[in-house]
Amino acid sequence: MTSTGTTGASATRLGLADGGIETALTERLGQRLPEFAAFTLLDSVEGREALREYYRPFLRLAVEHGRPIVLDTPTWRSNTDWGERLGYDQQALDAVNADAVALLRELVEDECGDSIEAVVNGCVGPRFDDHYIEGRRMTAAEAEAYHAPQVNALAEAGADRVTAVTTLDAAEGIGVVRAAQSARIPVAVSFVVGEDGLLADGSTLAEAIAAVDAQTEAGAIGFLVNCAHPTAVAEGLEVCGASPELSRLIGFRLNAAHDGDEGPGDGPESFAELEAGLRELAPNASIFGGCCGTDTPHIAALASRLA
Repeated sequence: MTSTGTTGASATRLGLADGGIETALTERLGQRLPEFAAFTLLDSVEGREALREYYRPFLRLAVEHGRPIVLDTPTWRSNTDWGERLGYDQQALDAVNADAVALLRELVEDECGDSIEAVVNGCVGPRFDDHYIEGRRMTAAEAEAYHAPQVNALAEAGADRVTAVTTLDAAEGIGVVRAAQSARIPVAVSFVVGEDGLLADGSTLAEAIAAVDAQTEAGAIGFLVNCAHPTAVAEGLEVCGASPELSRLIGFRLNAAHDGDEGPGDGPESFAELEAGLRELAPNASIFGGCCGTDTPHIAALASRLA
């Protein structure tokens, strides 16, 4: 689902991110992902090679265009609840998170060395990714306690930063930021919005950003939006108007199709035009990548559009 500050692409240099890892692994590379969990591929030789084949084209694209790139680890599902469903205890999850960082480090070194800036971003997925259900949401304190083990594992493994991805509300974002502050690793929060441009609890992006910043002393290096169609994000940004909180948006990783739509969604050129156009509403955004239904052609089109 599936992500800047001193460890990411600078605000003056537009960078790329990878695409929709889970959909690309299933559709391009023919992998089976139980519970949509890409981290399970780390357990086999064949699965690890499929992960490398997923990431390689994005690194080569960044080298070709001379742009920084942010690569998310395949760890969207490697937290306690999802791990238990898949038969992984906490020790096994710690090993998986560390292994994911190591695999990306090795791949970056093999493919591009020091020729470009490549950020290894520890992907921290949500505890619940279903529709917003009040009784199933966490307080900020509960979210901090829940996500701390994964954040700590990613930090100890040497990730450049972590990002709370597909975040449904401010409370979970606050929890991840606090966990990252304790682990002393840079952190970003990436929210998801519906077709109305609002978060699942009805708050605007500006309200959610303000809430996280207020409760963490502005501890996040920035905010992103992922797993939504660019037109939905545009609507959400327009609702916020000239809110100063939008200056904290540092990137987008968006879907090719509208929520609930069947099929592949927008082609690469249409997708790139819509996502790159969001810079008019969020001028500090410097990372552009994909989420569900996107793959290398979509990011290639973005790279050309940003040029």
